[in-house]
Amino acid sequence: MDSTGKVQIVDSSWYLPLPLKEYAMSRVTVYFYSDGWVPIKYCSLQKAILLSDKAKLEGKEILVFPPDLDPNNFSNSFN
Repeated sequence: MDSTGKVQIVDSSWYLPLPLKEYAMSRVTVYFYSDGWVPIKYCSLQKAILLSDKAKLEGKEILVFPPDLDPNNFSNSFN
């Protein structure tokens, strides 16, 4: 909702609600999966969202994680 009380709708392919504006410049790590999670880029959350959207257009999938979270440390526990 904006300051006028109107609900703002964001067009995004993301399934979860987009983060608040103040987190857009937060640092994240972008990963892809190839026999394990491989970090491919550190960037801002805003750039990672754009990169994810571009990857989906190419038929690829990437995932975004906080920089201090390594998905390799928890993904093996589910196998």
